[in-house]
Amino acid sequence: MITYEQALSSVLETLTPLPATTQPLADALGRVAASDLFTEQAVPPFSNSAMDGFALRSVDSPAAGATVELEVTDLLTAGEAGSDLHVGPGGCCEIMTGAPVPDGCDAVIPVEQVEIHRATDGRPVSITLDQHVAAGRNLRMAGEDFAAGDQLLATGQLVTAERVMGLAATGISHVEVHGKPRAAVITTGNELSDSPKLSPGMINDANGPYLQSAVASFGADLDGVYRTGDDATRLIEKIESLTGNDIIITTGGVSAGRMDFVPAALEQLGADILFHKVAIRPGKPALFARLPDGRVVFGLPGNPIAVAVGMRFFVVPGIRRLRGLPQERYATARLIDSHHKKAGLTFFAKSYAETTANGEMTVQILPGQQSFKIKPLMRANCWAIAGADSENLQADTVLRIAPLGAD
Repeated sequence: MITYEQALSSVLETLTPLPATTQPLADALGRVAASDLFTEQAVPPFSNSAMDGFALRSVDSPAAGATVELEVTDLLTAGEAGSDLHVGPGGCCEIMTGAPVPDGCDAVIPVEQVEIHRATDGRPVSITLDQHVAAGRNLRMAGEDFAAGDQLLATGQLVTAERVMGLAATGISHVEVHGKPRAAVITTGNELSDSPKLSPGMINDANGPYLQSAVASFGADLDGVYRTGDDATRLIEKIESLTGNDIIITTGGVSAGRMDFVPAALEQLGADILFHKVAIRPGKPALFARLPDGRVVFGLPGNPIAVAVGMRFFVVPGIRRLRGLPQERYATARLIDSHHKKAGLTFFAKSYAETTANGEMTVQILPGQQSFKIKPLMRANCWAIAGADSENLQADTVLRIAPLGAD
């Protein structure tokens, strides 16, 4: 039996990021940058007005307490080039938000802060200004947001909606990203049922629907959820029939009982079993194997909380590795109450963390840590992680905490 750290290393060393492809921004959302990306374009690409008002020369604005009248010589609206306009001494240009600042001007005064003198057709002919306007006022300067050469994405960064906004603003329409992993789920166990009315000896399948949701929430595509019962031949046939996926997740059949046939079935398929049984609670019988075609199998125990732990702390790191994401870094929190723990096993506890009034993060290990109890998991908002070398956790112990869902 190996340690959790050894098992996790085996997963990370076995898997490598999926090949990179160039995708349009819409298809890159939620994927991971495969290379550093820099902008060739400044944003704004030209200096422009932040207000509807009048562009002017700051030197023409009056000192405090004085007034000046400036002639309105032109009108510029957003989308016009304005490159042939020049405003000389004593002049100004009516300007709309986003319009380029004409040559000679270095400030904009909002329309509501001046007195406008209009011709009979309503066109502004001059303005009276009663305040000094500093150079740069109400201007968005060229390159003020992004300068040419700025880094937009770093290798390993997730392409989020916010980053798509920045990429689009700089004129980038395609991004090099890693592929998205595909996973298939196979639940074993003759006792599993989907029927709302259970027959004697049967239980509802919680693992299949959970893994279906979890796989998608952590950024992988799902090939499907299948059930084979306690039948090694059916399991082998199902794994052989699945193609195009990177990960297969099985539940049940990995312990030491007569019906625990998954390891033998994988060996019959020619799989290399990289580990089987890990010093963790819950989920000790967990298995990880590589098939001859390069796909990997995560064999999780059948109890639902063991499945949740196996998914969160083995499968999720594997998915992240395939996506090109870095390994997670967990926060820490101070344990509120003492809790009995067996030495020699890394313990993943259904827990609730919160921030106190003084900004400290605390965590409570919830009652009901048995691996068949799902209700405490529904109350939890994190997993508290206690290392294998700890025993009988005391109040105020600092523990790592992992969020239940994707970050």
